[in-house]
Amino acid sequence: MWEFNKKYLLLPLILLFVTIGCKREEKQYVYSVNSVDVSQAGTEKPYVKTSSEYISIAYTDIFGENIPNKKLEELKMVYKSFGDVGVTEDLIIRNFLNDEAADLPDETFMQENPDEFVIEAYKKVFNRVPNELELWYLKDCIENDSALTPHVIYYALMTSNEYRQF
Repeated sequence: MWEFNKKYLLLPLILLFVTIGCKREEKQYVYSVNSVDVSQAGTEKPYVKTSSEYISIAYTDIFGENIPNKKLEELKMVYKSFGDVGVTEDLIIRNFLNDEAADLPDETFMQENPDEFVIEAYKKVFNRVPNELELWYLKDCIENDSALTPHVIYYALMTSNEYRQF
């Protein structure tokens, strides 16, 4: 018959107790984190401007008055006849900005008041105030690059993707 040996019973019991005893429950930490909606400035503008809207709004932003109908029709014809819309918009904005009648702040104002210049440019072009990063970046560019002019800043803002939408 089988002989009962206590040491054979003791070994499984020890292994059982060691396995159960070594099992440690992990602490579960629950952090109270508020949910935050993250969105990039300008992403709330889902509609792309038509050629008429783009030309009219750009003219108004630069000259401070409505575009004459004759000029609008001429520019719409250029807009339609040229294949690349981006190049057309680029040329229209450059043409407007290089006009002597363009109503832009002067370079002295920009250099002396970069914060105010950037805020006013954003309000005029995007109908909003710049966020902290946009304000810091453009202010830093103005302060560190003496070759930067209001025409260049306005050109950059008005040829951006955000300006093409509303």
